Amino acid sequence: MSWMDDGGFEMQAFTAQDGRPMARMSFHTSTSQYYFNLTKTEVQRIRRECNRILKEMEASK
Repeated sequence: MSWMDDGGFEMQAFTAQDGRPMARMSFHTSTSQYYFNLTKTEVQRIRRECNRILKEMEASK
């Protein structure tokens, strides 16, 4: 099982106190936990980068 399948990575949507949509990304490792609060724009940028990398990986097959 990968670290993503066993709960090592998780993203959740939530609403900030000022009403803005946000996302919380968490990474759990054997030594610590990391949490990142992201705006909608930041999530969109991450999505674009992931899509770019996936295209590169597909092209290198």
